[in-house]
Amino acid sequence: MVAEKSKPGRPSTAAGGPWHQDHAKMNAHILGNAMAVKRRNDQKAANHARANAEREWNHLVTLAK
Repeated sequence: MVAEKSKPGRPSTAAGGPWHQDHAKMNAHILGNAMAVKRRNDQKAANHARANAEREWNHLVTLAK
C-alpha cells in the first residue's frame, strides 16, 4: 500500500494516485478489521446514548422552569 495523499487526510492505495485506487481492496482492508468495526459500533452507540441523555435532560429542564 502506498501512502501518497490523494485528498487531504486520505492516503492513496495505488501508485497511480487517487484515480487508480482499488476501492475493493480498501473496503476489504477497512471492513476486515473486526476490532475497528467493533470500536466504530461502540462509538456510535455511545454517541447515540449521549444525545438521548442530553435531549431528555433539556426536556426536564424546560419542564422544571
